Amino acid sequence: MSVRTIFTSILASAAFASIAGVTLAQDASKSVWDGVFTAAQAERGAAAYAANCGFCHGAGLAGTGEAKPLTGPEFLSSWNGLTMGDLFERTRTTMPMAKPGTLSRETYADVLAYVLKFNGFPAGAAELDRRTEMLASIRIDAFRPTAARAADSAASQAAAVLSDPNGAPNPYTTDEAFLKPPPGRTLGSASGVAVDSRGHIWVADRCGANSCSGSALDPILEFDAEGRFIKGFGAGMFLFPHGMTVDSRDRIWVTDQQSKDGKGAQVFAFDRSGKVLLALGKPGVSAPGTDTFAEPTAVLVSPQGTIFVADGHSSGKGPARIVKFDAEGRFLKTWGERGPGADQLEVPHTLAMDSRGRLFVGDRWNDRIQIYDQDGRLLDSWTQFGRPSGLYIDRRDTLYAADSESRTPKGYGHHPGWKRGIRIGSARDGRVTAFIPDTAPDPDKSATSGAEGVWADPQGVIYGARVLEKGIARFVRKPAR
Repeated sequence: MSVRTIFTSILASAAFASIAGVTLAQDASKSVWDGVFTAAQAERGAAAYAANCGFCHGAGLAGTGEAKPLTGPEFLSSWNGLTMGDLFERTRTTMPMAKPGTLSRETYADVLAYVLKFNGFPAGAAELDRRTEMLASIRIDAFRPTAARAADSAASQAAAVLSDPNGAPNPYTTDEAFLKPPPGRTLGSASGVAVDSRGHIWVADRCGANSCSGSALDPILEFDAEGRFIKGFGAGMFLFPHGMTVDSRDRIWVTDQQSKDGKGAQVFAFDRSGKVLLALGKPGVSAPGTDTFAEPTAVLVSPQGTIFVADGHSSGKGPARIVKFDAEGRFLKTWGERGPGADQLEVPHTLAMDSRGRLFVGDRWNDRIQIYDQDGRLLDSWTQFGRPSGLYIDRRDTLYAADSESRTPKGYGHHPGWKRGIRIGSARDGRVTAFIPDTAPDPDKSATSGAEGVWADPQGVIYGARVLEKGIARFVRKPAR
């Protein structure tokens, strides 16, 4: 089965103004979030999909070659706002590629029920109808209806960015040697950087290499606002420093993403002297639990002291979840399941919070930002900031998103049309206003390059933590002409 031109970039709804008499989406009275198919129908659809569609679109609905994805941001953004009648008629009249229209209407409906289930929409008590006129009453909402109004602005921004995702101006100059490590010390790979209330820069350095295993070096390093080294601490505590944040009380938080030999898979909070104030997880125990983590990638602390940890660094295995603790480190709840669906996660790699208290999760493998309230209810989903490895939101709700992985070749990081770099915009309306491109000469040859972690000081100076090139790059706005 092939969709060829079906699931291209954002589709103009005018193109669907009349498809076999289908009513446009604004007349739809129901949403795909209202339980418009049954679990049994989706199960039948899975078998029909495997027999008629899986060869082209793959077992994971991710698409191959000309066959575009039937899941994820591209699929959802293409059909958001249209109706199931639109989708049913386009599917029925174009697929399977060699013999379109040869399946029964019931089978087409079953396949679409499976597609809906795979994308995270809920099952209900009634089956998806096989009649186009009935399906025209069901609106396709990529976002939950409670978030639809807020999503409209983001969706329009996403459409604009998708036409040229790398086209925003770059008003910044780059300094790759701003930080001055102590004599004899070379900075290693880093994915964590943060700035405290005094303007001091904190770095989670992988001990001069890309791992702290067996190293006697301090991984947590402090520099003053001029880039001069002050001190380091944490020697012997970490295997693989990963996520870093500084909270409103200037406590330094670091995740240790890997684990072995009784060490790792933990989250630590330090005071400025390096004293451990809190440790979450059990050393060396890699498992998703209420007091353990599998692969903690990021940590964030709300202004009220609530702690959020992103857990899951490996696509296709292990958890993909957010874990919430109170200010004392007591477990409160967890949410998130692994997958590409609308309300799922795959490699939650970074966390940020805006002035409204919304939690932004860098859903890296799905090439999007998932926005939740603090109880885990999905509010919105943005794709216009690229494939996010790092996120930071400042007090003005400026959003900084570091994309260190987008690649054109099939395989890891496949995100054609998107260049690596730091995209800057608004956490309020999703508008992207600036783009600092990665300077790697051939990023398609490496799994990562450029900034993976990102932070900005109150003056808008940006710091990017780099894994491949190692160390920290500094980005300063060019003087206005």
